[in-house]
Amino acid sequence: MPQRRPGKCRVALISRLTRILLLNATLVLIVGCSIAELERVATEGGSFDSSQPIASQAKTAASPSQSGSGLLAVESVIMRGQQDVQGTAGQFRRLAVGAVDEVVLQQPVAVGGVDNILYIVDATLKIVFQYDLTTKLFRPIREVAEYFTGDPGRIYVAKDHSFYIVDTLGKQVLHFAEDGSLLSRFQDLANLSRPMDVVVDELTGNVFVADGSFSHVVVFNSFGRATRVLGRRGSGPGRFRGITALAVGSDGLYIFDRLEMPPIQVLSWDGAFRYGFGEDAVVYPIAAAVDRDQRVYVSDQSDDTLRIFQDGNLLMTFGGAGSSPGRFRTASGLWVNGDRLYVADSLNRRVQVLRINPNAAIPAASGG
Repeated sequence: MPQRRPGKCRVALISRLTRILLLNATLVLIVGCSIAELERVATEGGSFDSSQPIASQAKTAASPSQSGSGLLAVESVIMRGQQDVQGTAGQFRRLAVGAVDEVVLQQPVAVGGVDNILYIVDATLKIVFQYDLTTKLFRPIREVAEYFTGDPGRIYVAKDHSFYIVDTLGKQVLHFAEDGSLLSRFQDLANLSRPMDVVVDELTGNVFVADGSFSHVVVFNSFGRATRVLGRRGSGPGRFRGITALAVGSDGLYIFDRLEMPPIQVLSWDGAFRYGFGEDAVVYPIAAAVDRDQRVYVSDQSDDTLRIFQDGNLLMTFGGAGSSPGRFRTASGLWVNGDRLYVADSLNRRVQVLRINPNAAIPAASGG
C-alpha cells in the first residue's frame, strides 16, 4: 500500500488549520458587530425596530417570541447617560463635558413619570433619577436615600411631579416633592406591616397602600392618616392572601395576588368587589399598569413575560426571559403614560420603553 509522504500531511494540516482560524475570525467579527450594535442602542437610548416582534397572540404559541400582533414594540432602552443638574427655571441643562461622571443604572426596580420626565428608582444606588426623554439626560436625586430604612421600592408619580415611594423594611410610604424634599410619611403600625405598592386617587388625595402581610389595602387621607382598609385575608371576592401589586384604572383599583384565584381583582374606590380575572393566565404577578383604553399590563415573574388583558380576557403575551431588547429579567416595575409603556427591567439593569399601538388589530381571544 502506498504511504503518504510527511510533507504532504503537514501541508494539508496547515491548510485545514488556516481555514478554521479564518472561520473563527469571521464569527468573532459578526458577533462583535452584533454586540456593538445592541450596546449602541442600549446606551444611547436610541430607537429599536425589531423585524421579529417579541410577542405572541393569546394561547397560540408556546414561546412568547414566535409572532406578534403589533400592539407593543420596543422603542428604546435606557441604561446609562450623561448626568445633568436642574436649572433655576426648572429645565434640564447639560454640564460641561467631563464635569461629572456618567450615570449607569445598577438595579432599577420601579419607574413612573408624567409629561416628558421619567422617575427611575435604583435600589442598589438608593437614588431616584429624573430622566428627560427629550434630551436623554439624567438628574440624580440623592437626597431621598437618607429617609429609607431599607431599599426604595415601587413608585407612584403624581401629575404635579411629586412622587411616592414604598419603603418596605421601614413599613412606610414616603411622599417627596419634585426636588426630592420630603413632604410626608404614610405609616400605620397597626395595619401596615409590609407595604408592597402604592397608588393615589388624585381627585380625592387618598393614598392606597398594599400590605403583603395583612393582605389588605390601607387607605390614607392626604394628611397621612389611615382612615380604613379595603379587603381582608382569605379566599373569595374581595379577599386576598399575598398581594404583590396595585394599579388604577377607570374601573377602580386593580389588586394583584400571587396566591389567590383569581389573581387579579378589581374593587371600587370604596372597596366593593367588581370583578376578577386572570385564572390560568397569570402565575406570579409582580407589577402592573392600566392604559387609557383599559388594557391591563401584568409582569409575570414566573416566566419574565408581560400579559396583556382587556375586558378580563388575555389578549397577548409579550417578552420572555433574556437580555435582548424586548426580553426581561425581572420586570419589577411598569408604568403607562400615553402611548408608552415603561418597564423597569431590574436584573438587566435598564428601563425599556415600549410603544403601544392603540390601533393594533388584535383577534378576540378568550382566557382571563
